[in-house]
Order: sequence, then structure tokens, then C-alpha cells
Amino acid sequence: MSLQNAKAPERVAVLTRIWREVLGDPALDEDADLFEKNGSSLQVLQITGRIHDALGIDVKLRHVFSYASPRSLSEFLDAEFAQGDSGAVHGGEK
Repeated sequence: MSLQNAKAPERVAVLTRIWREVLGDPALDEDADLFEKNGSSLQVLQITGRIHDALGIDVKLRHVFSYASPRSLSEFLDAEFAQGDSGAVHGGEK
């Protein structure tokens, strides 16, 4: 799946699954804040790697820190791609 082809609900679902896997909590929802759930810097690295694997994009670490829930990160990505990818994320083909 590529980010450009993923609809927002699909992307939120993928990001939520990543949060659940990395944080080890299958009950997390799309509004679960990484740091309110005791997430660490190491887990941010894991999340960015899994986002690359699942969606084929490179998300900067600072954006996961700033947009710490699956929904907020997805909304940020929507805005970035609507602006023509300002360099905050880099698409890649898988």
C-alpha cells in the first residue's frame, strides 16, 4: 500500500495497528497518544520503520513526536500531501 493510494480511514487503521504492535496493547484506538501510553524514543524509531514498511514512506521522527496518535499523524500526512509533499515525508515505492 502506498500513502498516496491509501484513503484516510485505511491509513488510520494501519497506523493504529502499528501503535498497537509497538506498544503491545491491542486495545489502543486511533486517538491513543504514544506518550500518554508510556511510549519511548526507541518505540518512535520502531514506529517510523513500520510506517515505511506498511505505507512505503519515510516519516521524520519529529513528526511522530508532534503527532503522537494514529489519527493526528494521519491528518498531518493528509495535509502534507495536499500541499504537494513539502519534504516532511518522503514517498517511496515498494
